[in-house]
Amino acid sequence: MNVYRKNLIVQLLLFIIFIVMGAYTIVEFYLRADYPWIGFILLGLLLSVGVYGFYLYRKPDQRVCIITEKEMLYLRYLLYGYFIVYVIDMILPSIIQTINQGILTLITGILLILIAMAGTIIQLRVLRTGKGKE
Repeated sequence: MNVYRKNLIVQLLLFIIFIVMGAYTIVEFYLRADYPWIGFILLGLLLSVGVYGFYLYRKPDQRVCIITEKEMLYLRYLLYGYFIVYVIDMILPSIIQTINQGILTLITGILLILIAMAGTIIQLRVLRTGKGKE
């Protein structure tokens, strides 16, 4: 399947942001009380990557990369998995009152980072071996 290279680069930026968001869930839980301004760092990072991604997307680039159906399927399942883990991290403490919040945050943060890293590796492999053409 042919995909514009700029779309793959924007998706790569999103997976990198997902890595940061996974790390942020852990950092926020343990450092929020000491450093209440830490949320503004994530917000600034998200805004700057969003502006950069918009710039890359609007940039005229007609190069095409080839991505297989298998890679598309992996990326789809990784995004579904990321969403499910993120929602579990938000909802589970309100459903189960006795759950250890620290352990849950650590486990979900690590899972989010691993899922996003797998997506980043797939995106980089597609960009590197996608045999882009004009």
